[in-house]
Amino acid sequence: MSERNRGVASALLARGCCAAGTYECQVPMAIAGHREDIDACIADIVAALNAANIPTVASCCGHGRRGTIALADGRELIVVNVQKVSAP
Repeated sequence: MSERNRGVASALLARGCCAAGTYECQVPMAIAGHREDIDACIADIVAALNAANIPTVASCCGHGRRGTIALADGRELIVVNVQKVSAP
């Protein structure tokens, strides 16, 4: 992901998760020679997978619920929102 898009993603993430069905929290990314709009909260993961020659074909952060990243080979990664829990 370019530095410019990384900055856009950071600004979008600071606002919080967008509602399902909206596209305002996405960043443009080149995947397999095509422009794809990727949810900001998983854009780094999608970029890393594609950079490692693990092509993705679809993704959704889940907008506060369970999300998915579909890989070209048919596997699917589950994206969950893991929150930090402080020790008592």
